[in-house]
Amino acid sequence: MKKGQVSGCLELKRRTVVKSLIWRAIGIVWTWIGAYFIILLVPPTWKNAAIIATLIVIYHHSTRLIMYYFYERIWTGISWGKYDPAEDSFQPMTGHDKAYWVLGSSVAIGIIFFLIIYVAPLIKK
Repeated sequence: MKKGQVSGCLELKRRTVVKSLIWRAIGIVWTWIGAYFIILLVPPTWKNAAIIATLIVIYHHSTRLIMYYFYERIWTGISWGKYDPAEDSFQPMTGHDKAYWVLGSSVAIGIIFFLIIYVAPLIKK
């Protein structure tokens, strides 16, 4: 068993951690945006906790299922941290992978700050 590998897995633990953290960040932003628009767009006659919660759950789970499929398909194309049996080693991060990582991280941080700084104060109390 190679260092950083879970027995039977064909990817590094850090690859799994990175995938998990990115998926969680996407989920937080996606759910926040959806919940915000649901609260904003629901007619006043429907504004009670049970209806709002139900709409958020439906939105969250139905859209995230589709998103997860594409998320995993994208990660399938990223070789970093995967075991390569031909070389008997794990693939290093390529320049292309690093560029995606930097771009994706920057966009995610930008969206989070936008939501906190600009959108959050617009929410009526």
